[in-house]
Amino acid sequence: MSIVKIESVGDRSLERVNKILSTVPNGVYKATYSALKRAGQTAKTQAGRFAAAEYTINKSTFMSNVNQKQHITGSSGGVTSMTITFAGSVLPLLTFNTKYSRSGLVQTQVKRSGGATTLQHAFVANIGKFGVYERVGRERYPVEGKYGPSTGHMMQNEDVVEQMEKVVEETYENRIEHEITRVLNGFGG
Repeated sequence: MSIVKIESVGDRSLERVNKILSTVPNGVYKATYSALKRAGQTAKTQAGRFAAAEYTINKSTFMSNVNQKQHITGSSGGVTSMTITFAGSVLPLLTFNTKYSRSGLVQTQVKRSGGATTLQHAFVANIGKFGVYERVGRERYPVEGKYGPSTGHMMQNEDVVEQMEKVVEETYENRIEHEITRVLNGFGG
């Protein structure tokens, strides 16, 4: 499981929001909560794109294997932080850039930086389910499956987290003006 914690979102605009919505009951909270919620949703949808940029997995495969939760914290003075939690099980090596030949040669590349690695004693078979396996001992069985990182581990990558924080900041700043207008018109709620 990976946790992306974003704190002090919208510090620049919070003072302005407080001035404009100070007379509206819970107006500051409603506007900042809605803007941060939208920013979190945008970051969650962009997470697959960010992971696909660092790992050899496509966005749709990443999104279908991830469980995401969003938690926003704040007070009546405004919402300033959120936590996005990513969880998922490890992914089979065949999900990533893995090639195999009839001769038994298995090559895989999990991260985009760097080259492919040849797995010397691995093979591809349909044992329970189709995947890459390696014998544990000298005997034919037992075998163990070979896996890449989980979606949660991919979201622990510093570059991915940095990009998500940037998206949250940008989306929040763009969205707060709309939310101020909604609250002033009586639609925020």
